[in-house]
Amino acid sequence: MSVVKAESVSKRFGELTVLSDVTFDVPKGRVVVIIGRSGSGKSTMLRCINGLEEINGGGLEVLGHAMPLAPKELRALRVEVGMVFQSYNLFPHMSVVENVTIAPRIVKGASRVEAREIAHHVLDQVGLGDKRNAMPEQLSGGQQQRVAIARSLAMQPQLMLFDEVTSALDPELTGEVLRVIGSLAREGMTMVLVTHEMGFAKNVANQVLFMHHGEIWESGPPDRLFSAPETPELQQFLNAGELRE
Repeated sequence: MSVVKAESVSKRFGELTVLSDVTFDVPKGRVVVIIGRSGSGKSTMLRCINGLEEINGGGLEVLGHAMPLAPKELRALRVEVGMVFQSYNLFPHMSVVENVTIAPRIVKGASRVEAREIAHHVLDQVGLGDKRNAMPEQLSGGQQQRVAIARSLAMQPQLMLFDEVTSALDPELTGEVLRVIGSLAREGMTMVLVTHEMGFAKNVANQVLFMHHGEIWESGPPDRLFSAPETPELQQFLNAGELRE
């Protein structure tokens, strides 16, 4: 079963084409990592999957639903699709546990007790069970990002999307966030990630998509793409000095 299925997807902003003829699928329980230079269309593709942007052509199915969806159906889909961004967007006036319980209570109608049980479980899952009563300002950037992941996990999604979630973190904090995502992969969570962390991509991805100028330039298992790139564009990208291994 394909959790995400993209067929010749295109997306334009005015006269600018940012996605062109993008085709791939994400089977259940698999991890797909999207790599490429800034402006290659990676984040736009994630935003289309989550319905934050509407495609202009081709076909896109997410959890069996053809995109775009009407607002009511889109809200229902987003309950099943968690998305974590570069910025944590935690509520600064709420404790960690309150940040994690608010969506299950408001969106899914969970009781206060049920929501707290879920929050305690997912905070333990991301290694922050001892920080549940802390305020966001008391946490490091890596810890705040892990709370953001826990907040998405609390909705018990079928699909998780990660958009450059470590780009604002130093190497040590990056490592703690990537370890959490790696554990989710081992537990069978279906995920699509945009990242510049090539070492991480090699270790967790089932499939890597290299995007260039809004197209999927190369795709395949990480062992092949990283060891034997077929195009000079991917070779140059992998050799670029700014990439962190």
